[in-house]
Amino acid sequence: MELKHLQYFTEVVKHGSFSKAAEALFISQPNISNVVKNLEEELEVKLLIRTTRRLELTDAGKLLFRYGQQISQTLQQFYQELDDTKNSNKGYVKMGIFPMVGTEFFTDLIASFHKQYPEIIVRFVEDGARGLNEKLLQGELDLVIMYFPIDEEAFDFFSFLKGDLRVVVHQHHPLAAYEKVKWEELADENFIIFREGYIIHDIILKECRKIGFEPNIICETSQWNLMLKMVSNQQGITILPQSKFDEIQDHCHVKILPLVEPEKNWNIGIAWRKESYLSFATRTWIEFLKNSLGEGT
Repeated sequence: MELKHLQYFTEVVKHGSFSKAAEALFISQPNISNVVKNLEEELEVKLLIRTTRRLELTDAGKLLFRYGQQISQTLQQFYQELDDTKNSNKGYVKMGIFPMVGTEFFTDLIASFHKQYPEIIVRFVEDGARGLNEKLLQGELDLVIMYFPIDEEAFDFFSFLKGDLRVVVHQHHPLAAYEKVKWEELADENFIIFREGYIIHDIILKECRKIGFEPNIICETSQWNLMLKMVSNQQGITILPQSKFDEIQDHCHVKILPLVEPEKNWNIGIAWRKESYLSFATRTWIEFLKNSLGEGT
């Protein structure tokens, strides 16, 4: 079995399609189909069941896919270590973030970091918390921003941001006259919230249902700027973490109010996989962030 052929098989499984895997690998579909067929003949087992709708893995296919992923990660680690050996002051870091923090938060940090390490590139990948955690565990990202509690058996991490959730309303909304707002007072409001897959989406649904009402969600999005624009146009209310307040102040016609009974606090950290190889670039970026942000600030 050739490593290249194992890679072809794992790509087919990841994409759930021979044609999509072929596109990702820049080879023809018949070529990749023949590779999988040859693997099945060599191993004397059926790896995939081809149906009209999708591909299904057999037990043998699941076993090969699991080991294929492990081998792929090991090879990736080898090339990272080899690259470090050859170019100790170069490299790139893949960091996962979610919109509630956003790349804007790191603008000044990146500029300062680049002055010290001009040949290290930091690449940001934006997604919801669940998607980022999965990519980190699969080795697709070097580190991610992660909500507490963080699994201490799986990740190393440090805390860098704490706050609470606040409700954002139009300045002429009846709630704007309040000093603080209770969750139960939002029962008749139109909600504009982060889409499913974002932790704050689950928090809002959970708290509303605990109190006894189903929130009337008129928009789910991953863009907090869109949420604020809709609030500015008096289309509804939104709930955002405290870390965005400085930027929210720039939006006209909105007012930010404490959200209480219950008050929802949160803590955000930067995490990476335990016992995984960290490149020189990643180690340098982590130490820079620790020194710049300060733990638990």
